[in-house]
Amino acid sequence: MQITLLAIGKTQSKWIDQGTQVYADRLRHYGKFSFVETLDVKLRQSKKDPEAVQKAEAEILDKHLGSVDFLVLLDERGKAYSSMQFAAQLQKWQNRGLKHAMFVIGGPYGFAPAIRDRADAFWSLGPMTFSHQMIRPFAAEQIYRAHTILKGEPYHHE
Repeated sequence: MQITLLAIGKTQSKWIDQGTQVYADRLRHYGKFSFVETLDVKLRQSKKDPEAVQKAEAEILDKHLGSVDFLVLLDERGKAYSSMQFAAQLQKWQNRGLKHAMFVIGGPYGFAPAIRDRADAFWSLGPMTFSHQMIRPFAAEQIYRAHTILKGEPYHHE
């Protein structure tokens, strides 16, 4: 199964980019994996309107969702898993014979209703709030950890 981790907008933090890349590189050992950053949303207004930002991000996301047959949105209201539970859930998704699953990290205002309606699952990394920038390496690491758990490798310690 092809797995894509997609993030809205570019990060300006070198350490976030480097941390995400470490796990993206490691994940390629387990199959087809890609990390994609979209263009930043540019609006012609001095004060950002959350709905306008969500709508502009939805237009960007639409261009990336064509070949995806399973869409997981990282969302604070999504299902929170332990690492072991997430590995089991990832295995269930893989067993369904999916060709391309995409995990999407939205922008600071979350997802437009049109994108939320297309989602097959919602994943939360816990009850704390993190910046949409910081979620990138965290999500990549958890997807990597899930693969090591499924392969019985010693990365994860219970």
